Amino acid sequence: MIIRGILDRSLSNQICIRGFARIKELAKVSKANPEYQRELLEKQKGVVSNFLTEENYLFFPEVILSLKLRQDLTVKGTKTDATPIQLIEKGKNFNSNIDKIKLRSSILKQDNFDINETNEITVVEIDFDDSELQQLVKTNKHPLHRIDGNHRLTAAEEINSDRIGTMNIPFCIVLFEETFEEKFNPVSEKMEKISDRSFEKFEKVVFYNINSKTEPLTLEQNLRVIINDEKHFDDEELEKIFGKSGVLVRKLYKQIEDPKLLKGINHLLHNNFRGLSKSIFESLIGTMDNEKLVTEVRESLLTVNELYKAQAKLKGNNSEGLFTALLYYNVKDKPKFNFFKEWVLKHHIFDIKEARYQTLIDIFDKVSDQTIKVFVAMPYFSEEEVESYNQAYKRVIDRIKAVNDQIKISLFDIMQHKGDSYNINNKMIEQINESNIFIADISNRNVNVAFELGYAKNDSNKSVIMIKRESDETRTPFDYEQDMCHQYKENAIHTLENNIFGNIKDILLKRGFTFNNEADV
Repeated sequence: MIIRGILDRSLSNQICIRGFARIKELAKVSKANPEYQRELLEKQKGVVSNFLTEENYLFFPEVILSLKLRQDLTVKGTKTDATPIQLIEKGKNFNSNIDKIKLRSSILKQDNFDINETNEITVVEIDFDDSELQQLVKTNKHPLHRIDGNHRLTAAEEINSDRIGTMNIPFCIVLFEETFEEKFNPVSEKMEKISDRSFEKFEKVVFYNINSKTEPLTLEQNLRVIINDEKHFDDEELEKIFGKSGVLVRKLYKQIEDPKLLKGINHLLHNNFRGLSKSIFESLIGTMDNEKLVTEVRESLLTVNELYKAQAKLKGNNSEGLFTALLYYNVKDKPKFNFFKEWVLKHHIFDIKEARYQTLIDIFDKVSDQTIKVFVAMPYFSEEEVESYNQAYKRVIDRIKAVNDQIKISLFDIMQHKGDSYNINNKMIEQINESNIFIADISNRNVNVAFELGYAKNDSNKSVIMIKRESDETRTPFDYEQDMCHQYKENAIHTLENNIFGNIKDILLKRGFTFNNEADV
C-alpha cells in the first residue's frame, strides 16, 4: 500500500504529510490509541454513519494520524549522520531497519514562488509492505494511530457501500521518530539498547492541542446558518438535511414574534432556541399532524414561560433538560404535565443541573405509571362492621376509576388475613410503606391506629387523611389534635364514602390528574 502526500511543517514546527486517500483504506491501517483516545460514543458513531451514507453536502476536515519512523542505530552499517525526518526533508529516502516501512521523498521545483515564498514542493510516498501490513493489522499493531477522526474512520470501517468504498478524505499524518541506540544504564551498570520514546509524549500533546485549543460552533450557531436561509434552503431541502424537525423549527420560529419577549425563559432560549426546539420536535413527531404540533409547541412555550415567571423555584433555572421535559409533557399530555410540575417542585428536581430531558421523562413515566395504593388504619369494631367498611372503601376506589380510567389505584384490604400464616405487624408495616395514601380512622383513640398514623406521617411523600366518627366525643390526642380531621356518620356509610372520595380526588388533582363529570357516579 502506498500513501502519497505533500511534506511540510505545521506552524513551522511539527513535520507532517498531507494529502487525500480512501477513507476505508485509512481506517483499515489505523487504530485509536487507548492511552489518550476517549471511548467510542455509539450515538456519535451513528450520526457519522448516517452523515456518510445519506448526506448530500458531504464534507468534513482532515483526519489526523501519526506514524513512527523507527530506526535501530545499533545495527552495523546504519548511518547516523541524519535522522529519518532529516533525510526525507532533504528529498532522500528512508528505509526502516526495524520494520519494512519505506519513505520515498522527492523535491519538485516550480517556475514561480508561492505565498510561502518557495518554489519547491516535497512529495512523500509511504510504502507499506503488504504482507507485513496484513500481519500488523491482524495482530492489532496497526502502523498508524488515530489522533483525530476516530468516529469517522470507525463508522466508515463498518459501512459496506460503493459510495464509501471510493470516498477520498483529507488526511494529515504527523511523523515521529523512534530510535534505538546503545546507552549506559546506571541501574544495571551496563551498556544497553534503549529506545527514545519521547514521541509518545509529543503525540499526547498534539492530541490535547487539537481537542482543547479550538472552540467549536454551538448547535444554535450551526442551525441558524441553514434554517434561517430560505433563499438557498427551501423546506424540501431543509428536510433532506435535518429531517422533518428542521422544517418545524423554521415554522415555529416564524410564529414566535420575538423569543426575547418570553421573559421567563429567555435565558434558556436566547442562545439555543433552534436547538431546544429541534429536540422537542424530534421527540413528538408522529404524535399529531405537523401543523398542530407547531401550534402546540408554541402554546406550550407560552405556558412554560408563565410558569417560570411565577415559580420562584424555577425563575432563572438553567436546566435545559428540565425545560424540555416540561415542554414535552405540556404538548403530549397536559394532565401529566401538572403531575410532572408538582413532582419537580416537591422533590427539588430543579436542583439537578445536568439532568437530560429524556432521562427525566423515562424516570417520571415510571413514577406516574405506578399504582396508587391506599392503606386504611381503623379500630376493630366487629367483623361485620369491618367488612362493611371494606366494601365502602372499595366503592370509593371504583368511583375514582369511573371518573378517570387512566388512574391506577388499589386498596389494601382492611384486616383481611387469609392464606399462609405471616407476621401481621410486619405485613402491616410493609403495606404502609408501599402505600401512597394513608387513611386513619382515629375514632375511640385506638392505640394501634395512633401507632400506624405516627409511622405513616414520618414519610413526607405520603398523603394522610384523618377521619373520625361523628358520635365519638373522645378528645383527639395532642400529637395530632391540630391536624384536619373529617367526620362521618357511622349509621350513614355514604357520608364516609363521599368524604373519602372528595379527599382522594383532591390529592389526585394536586398530582396532576383530571376528572370527568362524576354526577352520575
